[in-house]
Amino acid sequence: MPFSENFQKTAVINFRLLMLVNLVFLVLALLANFWLERWALFNIHAVTGIAFLALYTMSYLKPKFAGYPRIYLAIMAAYFYSFFWYGHIDTYDLIWLLLFPPLVAFLIEKDRELILWQSGFILGVSIFFIAAMFDAWNLVYPPMLIGAVLFSNSFIAVLSWFNHRYKARFFAAQQAFQHTLEQRVDQATETIRELNDALEISQRDVVMRLGEICEVRSKETGQHVQRVSEYSRRLAELIQLPEHEIQLIQDASPLHDVGKVAIPDNILNKPGRYDEREYSIMKEHANIGYKLLSSSPQPLLQAAAMIARDHHEWWNGKGYPNHKTQDNIHLYGRIVAIADVFDALSFERVYKPAWSDDKILALFKEQCGVQFDPTLCQLFLDHYDEFIALRNKFC
Repeated sequence: MPFSENFQKTAVINFRLLMLVNLVFLVLALLANFWLERWALFNIHAVTGIAFLALYTMSYLKPKFAGYPRIYLAIMAAYFYSFFWYGHIDTYDLIWLLLFPPLVAFLIEKDRELILWQSGFILGVSIFFIAAMFDAWNLVYPPMLIGAVLFSNSFIAVLSWFNHRYKARFFAAQQAFQHTLEQRVDQATETIRELNDALEISQRDVVMRLGEICEVRSKETGQHVQRVSEYSRRLAELIQLPEHEIQLIQDASPLHDVGKVAIPDNILNKPGRYDEREYSIMKEHANIGYKLLSSSPQPLLQAAAMIARDHHEWWNGKGYPNHKTQDNIHLYGRIVAIADVFDALSFERVYKPAWSDDKILALFKEQCGVQFDPTLCQLFLDHYDEFIALRNKFC
């Protein structure tokens, strides 16, 4: 059964800890055997200790070496069966026999290897148990105790095996669940993104249609708001605003004259010049548009409110409705002011014929720093041909 990367790392750490335990027990066994002058057991523990120390060192020198568990099992098997050759077991040796098979169980990577290991151990201890029954080796422990050791060892080893298998399956299931969860999250995120995109497109379309309705009411083509939107975007790009602001200006600019919905038809569509009273009524469309839009918490309508209020203000303070000057005029309003005037002069209105491109150019040169923001106006003049090309795309 495949294991997760985290499970494999944990197994390596546990393996090293187990090796340390081995080395501690071996040092204690060496001291005990030396004190008891049992040189055969001393040699068994010394050789085993050297083998474990070498394997422990190798686990750091080559941390990805896959053969550690098998080498470990080989050392343990040699160690266990050396006792049968020696023919004598004392207390601490019995503890080793009881301790290590269960500790080894979680290191086994394949069921077959675990079965072979456990079968070999049971066979060896069974031979030892039979020999103990006939007192062949003059053992310190009675056969019943050796049988209990055999049973407890096998039982604990089987439990360790099941625990190992459970962990492996748990990590595999956890990985599968995590993968499925990530897929579901990705799908949900994509769905939300698509819905959000659709909502933004719908919002932009509604704003554009509302702007066109206002223009149609004043007997102008609805393409005016589309063209103003394109000019405004290009100006915002030229002053290198962030992309989200560029898009916001493009989307909000079609509502620059939304306040005209409240202006009477006889004034809105008057073919001649306004008298003073008519002009004062007409100028109110800027404040009306601001009041209509500013109560919304939506960023798009908030931006449209700023544009509706300020796009008729002049750089020198002689505009309307609030006679703002210079940087007191919102940047969005200053951008749309240039776009709106350029398009209004380019096409026929009920009160005037269309102007030539040269005449429009001359007006903007004259009004830089007067009616229009001088920096924006100069950028517009520097790229005048681009704006003419944008305008002509709609003709």
